[in-house]
Formats: sequence, structure tokens, C-alpha cells
Amino acid sequence: MARLPHEVTSDILCRLSVKDLLRFRSVSKPWCSSIDDPYFIKLHLSHSLKTNTNHSLILSHWEDHFFSVDYDLFETTQRLNHPFGEQRKTLQILGSCNGLLALVDDKDRIFLWNPSTRKFQVLPFSEIGFSSPSSTYYGFGYDPISDDYKLIRMVQSHGNNDEYFHSEAK
Repeated sequence: MARLPHEVTSDILCRLSVKDLLRFRSVSKPWCSSIDDPYFIKLHLSHSLKTNTNHSLILSHWEDHFFSVDYDLFETTQRLNHPFGEQRKTLQILGSCNGLLALVDDKDRIFLWNPSTRKFQVLPFSEIGFSSPSSTYYGFGYDPISDDYKLIRMVQSHGNNDEYFHSEAK
């Protein structure tokens, strides 16, 4: 049986859904290696963005239940089981970018979670402390120059009678 060139196999695989790709990782070691390769992941994301495929809407319900709704089949709703366990009573979505979600729990721990692959990462905490009342704001996105995802947290302190503001971002 003739083997397809690697480029042809990659081109075929990049057209599949993430769910299918996760299943096909078990076909063989070379397929698993190809699907897990960062270059292939970027190729798959780029193809999905160009062809407007593999899009879903993530909904939050009761602060700890998440649902995915397929853009192409709105009647297809799937409950997402987050990997943080039931001990996390409150999870809030801070933002999303390219299928990744930034979440914060009731203890101010911040997580990056990919619901498609079920992988997550806890972000290190960097203290921003003010003695006066403060508000916290978040921004999440992708920086194509450094090829990295960025999460910015800004804390804004309110002075007496809202006379002044002091802000700090990390």
C-alpha cells in the first residue's frame, strides 16, 4: 500500500475538527506526533479561520457549567466538563481567543483552558495591592509578533471621594 506524502496528510488532517483530530492521534505514533506538532496546530487554526469552520460559541451557566454550541448546527449543544473539579464553585470567563478561555476562580487564580483538547494551565499570580477600594479589569489576546497569548490584569485604586485614581497593570 502506497503512503501519502506528509504534506498531503497534513493538508487533509487540517480540515478536520479538533474532536476528530484528538481521536486520530491514536491511529499511529507518526499521526500523533504530526497532530501535536506546533506547526500543524497553527496550520489547523489558520485553515479554520480562512474557511470559517470549526467555530463554536462557549456559554457559561451558573458560574461553573460551560456549554459549547456549534456555529454550523445551533441545535447541537454540548456540556463541557472543565478540568478544575467541583471544588471550584465559581468560575468566570475573563476572555477568549483562538479557542482558548481565560478563567478566574473565587480565589483569584487564573487559568488558561482549551476546551477542545481539555488541557489547562494555571498562570502564576503577580501581586497588585492597594489599601484603598479598587476595581480589577482583564484583557486577553494573541500577540502575533511574539507568537504568544497575553493576559493583562489592571487594578485601579479609587481615592477618597473618587478624587484620584491610581492604576497598575501586569
